[in-house]
Amino acid sequence: MNYSNYRFFMFCCCFFTLSVFAQVKEQEKDSAKIYQDIHDLSQKSKFNKLVYKLLFRPSALIADTAVSQKSIHNKGIIAHKATGKIIRNISIETLDPFGYSINNESKVPKNGVDRFGNAIHIKTKEFTIRNLVLSKKNDLCDSLLLKETERLIRSQRYVREVTVVPVLLETASDSVDIKIRVLDSWTLIPNGSLSGNQNSIKLTERNILGFGHQISGEVANNMASNEQARYAQYSVSNIKNSFIRLDLTYTNEYNNDSKRSIAITRPFYSVVAKNAGGLEFENRRLTEFFPVADTLLGVPTKYEYIEYWYGRAFKINGERTFDQKATNVVLAFTYNRKAFSLQPDSQYDVTHFFTTEKNSIGYLGISRQRFYQDKFIFNYDITEDIPYGENAAIVMGYQNKGDRSRWYSGLALSQGKKYRFGYLSSFMEWGSFYNQGKTERTAFKIGCNYISPLWYLGKWKLRQFIKPTYIWGNNRDASFKDQLTLNNYYGIEGFNNRIIGTQKWLVSLQTQTYMPGLWNGFRFSPYINVSMGSLGNTQSLFDSKVYSKFSIGVQINNDYLVFNSFQISFSYYPSIPFEGNNLLKTNSFENTDLTIKDFQLGKPAYIRYE
Repeated sequence: MNYSNYRFFMFCCCFFTLSVFAQVKEQEKDSAKIYQDIHDLSQKSKFNKLVYKLLFRPSALIADTAVSQKSIHNKGIIAHKATGKIIRNISIETLDPFGYSINNESKVPKNGVDRFGNAIHIKTKEFTIRNLVLSKKNDLCDSLLLKETERLIRSQRYVREVTVVPVLLETASDSVDIKIRVLDSWTLIPNGSLSGNQNSIKLTERNILGFGHQISGEVANNMASNEQARYAQYSVSNIKNSFIRLDLTYTNEYNNDSKRSIAITRPFYSVVAKNAGGLEFENRRLTEFFPVADTLLGVPTKYEYIEYWYGRAFKINGERTFDQKATNVVLAFTYNRKAFSLQPDSQYDVTHFFTTEKNSIGYLGISRQRFYQDKFIFNYDITEDIPYGENAAIVMGYQNKGDRSRWYSGLALSQGKKYRFGYLSSFMEWGSFYNQGKTERTAFKIGCNYISPLWYLGKWKLRQFIKPTYIWGNNRDASFKDQLTLNNYYGIEGFNNRIIGTQKWLVSLQTQTYMPGLWNGFRFSPYINVSMGSLGNTQSLFDSKVYSKFSIGVQINNDYLVFNSFQISFSYYPSIPFEGNNLLKTNSFENTDLTIKDFQLGKPAYIRYE
């Protein structure tokens, strides 16, 4: 051991000995400087670093920056004061899901159940969270980057709550520390279903070994046909702070259908992101069911799909103000090819819809997106990030399909804002192909999404959701694959029928309540949902029959399974074509009906007609 190493070791020992007898007030006054001196000296050799790690916690350097409740409640004011200061250190602390609090550092698990749950839980690694932090040590503090960092961490499905707090330093007026506390969510999620002649069991782990990777597998059985289906997926949401995502998917489904895919994408994850792009490859075998007489005939198809895309975001007038930082002009381009190796016979596919095609699509757009925080929307008493802003994009494209080539143009507009009467977002989209001066496969969509303020009824809380949509098409392909339906996700949940049309309207109304209290960590949110819709062709849409669904149920949230809410529901259908009248179904409603679109432009695509 050389002299400098010996001196460092003795200095650390003396520090600990003297600190026992030091007065508290003197410690508060001088500890920051002493810790800084020790840290600086520790960096001069590998031995010093080893001793430092053995004797000091990683947060020792910022011992004078304990976050108080007052600083948490005044994050906005403190962030404004911290803007422009040098970031001295970024400390990250991850907490097990049971018995801890991000705001109360003294709160610890008190019962055996909490301690047992934490013992078998693997905490999120510090570097997993650090990979999501948009600022680095020695950067200038930026309040927008702090907000975006907190939002990005909170959006991870293995995180329940997070706080990112700038800590002003009395000992260094030009510097600031950033303290991040993350409360994990329980991430091993079993799931299953049993209905009629089908059953399934699914297991998902959303945070493998604390790395933030996700793996899921599912096995489903159809007792009527004695078939089994298997599904598997592996995802890496952020590769080494690049925000590049990897998705691997394998399925072996009923009817001998299958899917193998790999996707590598980097979205515009934030308004500060300048580059986005991705590539995807998919090999699929799919049985398409063609209406023949009064039955459906299954015909196998096979195809390979490959896609590449890239987008670049530019600031308009610099980054002097918050709005300028959140506003981007975006230019993006995509190319994809769908090549069929097995396609239906022309007697079924009369219009040759299932034909190899190549598409080149680009857009020029402008987007402005920000977020506000609220609670009691899709989760119970958990902070959620609600997007607001606007975007507009002009879409251009060119398609080669079979022996035809045609141009495409489109326009997409959307806007969202929080008002005194609630949150309201709206969108309008239009797109059409052109062939020899005539429009083909025109699509027009318009709709909105309303969420009321949080109302109080005694100790109960409630919100009203309203979501109307109208879709119209002109000169569409005669194939049933290019027509509108009322089925499931794109219509009324629980419908699965063969009626089609070229235009439709839908409206979903939901009164969501939030019951006070909890039972063993479970919270209950009863709701009433009414969904209605109609399909039409050339005749007036409002002359067509209106189909509806009336649901009552309860969403069940767990404080530790924040993103794994489930529900029990009963739905009444006055009529479902080809199924009957006065039908009752269970668990036919999902929260995906009411999700909010964000305003960040992404991968170029044709206006969806569905």
